[in-house]
Amino acid sequence: MTTQAPTPLEQVSIRPWRVTVFVLFASNGIAIGTWASRTPAITDALSLNLAQMGLLITAIPLGALFGLLASSHVLELLGERRTMIAAQLVGQLAIAGFGINAVLTGNAVIGAPLLALYGVGLATTNIVINLEAAASDRVTGRTLMPMFHAAFSVGAVVGAGLGALAITARLPVSIHFVLLAGLVLATLVVVVRFMPELREAHTAKPSFAERMKVWVEPRTLLIGLIVLAASFTEGTANNWLNLALVQGRGWQPELGAVTVTVFVASMVVGRVLGGRFVDRFGRVTALRTAFILAGAGALVVTLVDAEFAIFAGVALWGLGASLGYPLGISAAADDPRNAPARVAAVATVATISGLLGPTVIGVLGEVFGLPQAFVVVAVLAGAALLVAGAARPPRTV
Repeated sequence: MTTQAPTPLEQVSIRPWRVTVFVLFASNGIAIGTWASRTPAITDALSLNLAQMGLLITAIPLGALFGLLASSHVLELLGERRTMIAAQLVGQLAIAGFGINAVLTGNAVIGAPLLALYGVGLATTNIVINLEAAASDRVTGRTLMPMFHAAFSVGAVVGAGLGALAITARLPVSIHFVLLAGLVLATLVVVVRFMPELREAHTAKPSFAERMKVWVEPRTLLIGLIVLAASFTEGTANNWLNLALVQGRGWQPELGAVTVTVFVASMVVGRVLGGRFVDRFGRVTALRTAFILAGAGALVVTLVDAEFAIFAGVALWGLGASLGYPLGISAAADDPRNAPARVAAVATVATISGLLGPTVIGVLGEVFGLPQAFVVVAVLAGAALLVAGAARPPRTV
């Protein structure tokens, strides 16, 4: 794989750079969608019950946390291109090894550390592509960050669809995951040469102490709250919406599944169109609008029992959930000098939300009912609405 010197930012060709970022977001989405589509086959191959499978899957976010915490330091050492190559090699070789192990040995103890390495690769890749996307927006003056995240969502749908085809063809997960790894790495070989070095050669690198200091910066912490609320808002719908309507409202499972489709489609629409809204009205206004829509949509789902109203609420919820994470990442990357540390910090907060969020909703749902537990989404959206001003670009960058 190529390791030639990256192109300096001031010499980069914008169009190939943007296409590269879109492709990398989409390929990361395909990887996620592929994994999600094969979890039943993995459960069977490893002979796990639901609780054991849940414990095994926890290895991915745990590995992701390590990758996020280490990513800014690795980036300062290796730069964007080499970090991307290393992250993708680790992640894709790990998931390929996991698939082979699942079929050949069926040993979950061997599989768990491989999934943790997969999480490291995914999280580190996520930091690099978001830094590249934020730099692209900063250089061109156009907000495409939400659309880059839409590419990830579309990639996840494609990955899930390809997974369904693999299941139909009775393709073993060992072969499927090896093919996935080969596809992702082949894509990387083609596009990685278009990734520029984001920092100027004459700019001094931030020290270790400076990189760690971002964890006590008020603005970074407030952006972390924005991203936490956005991640919680999206994750709650993905994890619990279907079940809440089936068990809490008595809907048929097929109809409940349709609401999840409406939610995902609304998120994609919000991300495709969101950049224009940001460029016209500003990042802070876009965030406030998004959290108002998300909170209102969640409250409709919680308080109203009419099907039409619930579908409308889910659509609002999805539109509102679409912008918080990408715009929060953009805000964290406003200052390019220490952007990796700040982006990693807010992404870590989002990952923690993803770890704790399902448990919080599950406990509240057990006590009050799942639809009623969605009030937490509205509360967090309200909190993010109050601090959205922290995402305003600094006067000097």
